[in-house]
Amino acid sequence: MSEPRSSKRPRENGGKNLKKLSHSLSWALRHAAPELGLTMTADGFCPVDEVLKCKHAKLKGNWTTGDIQKVVETSDKQRFRLQERPGVDYGRPNESTILCIRANQGHTIKNIDPDLLLTRISTEDLACMPAIVHGTYKSAWESILKQGLKRMSRNHIHCASGLLGEDGVVSGMRRSCEVYIYIDARKCAEDGIVFFKSDNGVLLTAGVNDEGTLPVEYFSHVTDASASEEILLDNRSSNMSRAA
Repeated sequence: MSEPRSSKRPRENGGKNLKKLSHSLSWALRHAAPELGLTMTADGFCPVDEVLKCKHAKLKGNWTTGDIQKVVETSDKQRFRLQERPGVDYGRPNESTILCIRANQGHTIKNIDPDLLLTRISTEDLACMPAIVHGTYKSAWESILKQGLKRMSRNHIHCASGLLGEDGVVSGMRRSCEVYIYIDARKCAEDGIVFFKSDNGVLLTAGVNDEGTLPVEYFSHVTDASASEEILLDNRSSNMSRAA
């Protein structure tokens, strides 16, 4: 018989469930900050003390600044960043700096400026990238094959610079992904599709004309993520002919 679900939750820092705090911070900083009344600048930073004072049920828990620091330090995918920010940026001219936190990527909040949150990849660097991979599931593949990749509710389509564990890749897709979509970086560069890189190494794009879709013509090839590595789509020969 399996253990009760509650007994599996990791308890750290005096019995506090820091995994729960990590999930709550991801939700607040990526999706809900404006509705929660948190002061968020266009680069995604919010004051830590405002987060701790927030009364929403998802953020309750008698958390401390130390708890948040521990979550940031131990995040396996380096999801967050802490930084001392000018107080005047948050309506506090009497405070020289304020400790702030942001999620490194994954936002649905529309007033986030990607050029402030992320690092824009130059056309030259994009064209030379050895790998851009989007991980997905077999249940979504048929729809993707017809419609291309879509950012859905997020601001960007998320990709990795390789498979998890390769060359320091820690984020950009879930470990449970069943399908790997390899993006043709050179074609994207030639057609002016903008890519960004987050602090934790995730590659992001809003697609063609920043409209949220990356059509199938920009796929290099697609493989089954299982040990069989079955090829589900292969555009590499046509792409090589185009390059020649």
